[in-house]
Amino acid sequence: MKRLTITLLALFCSSTAWAEEQDDAPPLWELGIAVGGASLPHYMGSDERYLVGAPVPYVIYRGQRMRIDRSGITRKLFGFNNINIDASLGVGLPVRNTNRARAGMPELKFSFEIGPRLNWQIIEEEDRKLMLRLPWRGVVDTSGSWLGWVVEPELRLEQQISEQLQLNLATGLLYGSTAYHKHYYDVAPAYVTATRSAYQAARGLHSLSATASLRYAISDSLNLFSVLRYRNLSAGVITNSPLVKDKNYVAVAAGLAWSFWSSERRGSAD
Repeated sequence: MKRLTITLLALFCSSTAWAEEQDDAPPLWELGIAVGGASLPHYMGSDERYLVGAPVPYVIYRGQRMRIDRSGITRKLFGFNNINIDASLGVGLPVRNTNRARAGMPELKFSFEIGPRLNWQIIEEEDRKLMLRLPWRGVVDTSGSWLGWVVEPELRLEQQISEQLQLNLATGLLYGSTAYHKHYYDVAPAYVTATRSAYQAARGLHSLSATASLRYAISDSLNLFSVLRYRNLSAGVITNSPLVKDKNYVAVAAGLAWSFWSSERRGSAD
């Protein structure tokens, strides 16, 4: 169940707004629960998938300096005009060696990503926002091992189609360090088999990505959402790893989010 919860949070919260934010001063705190399902590969490049569904509690906090929302946990370090720097978190799912491509290899532990992100608000209109995000994140797993770093620049468009319907589109790329790619895609001589050759990963481009999400507000507290995320690994430096079984990564999710409590105190609308 822990894996199901983490999977849903990682996919839903990165691409979906939970509650209406049309008011200039939304609540400081919101508590809610999302119910839905998701299908996604075991890891980027895997041809085996997780099919998960679970209720997922969530928290939104809109402070002046720190926020907890669809982007994760962020803290503004400085800001002026349309450029600011914040700090954000990410997660990586565990992969057991029951995965056929990794049979007999060490399991991959749950991992955490954290680092600074530069945000440039290129366009900000009443019903449209265009922003460029430039994050750098260091990666560690639950054993405390350093797994390298990733850079994931992204161009993101948020379009309010109607009062109830919002469309978000994003495109970007993932660039990984040698240590990060080795962790996921290296095959040491001890793990070579008749169908799995030795492989040593290098630093460079990992994949190109595109994401689309829709949110439909049934009411101020009830929202329908759907997310589609695609990555192409063909252009990446790890494309020839024997652990890359599918160069097309597709993740989908859909569900219903209910914000059942909000504070009377108002938060930041930025």
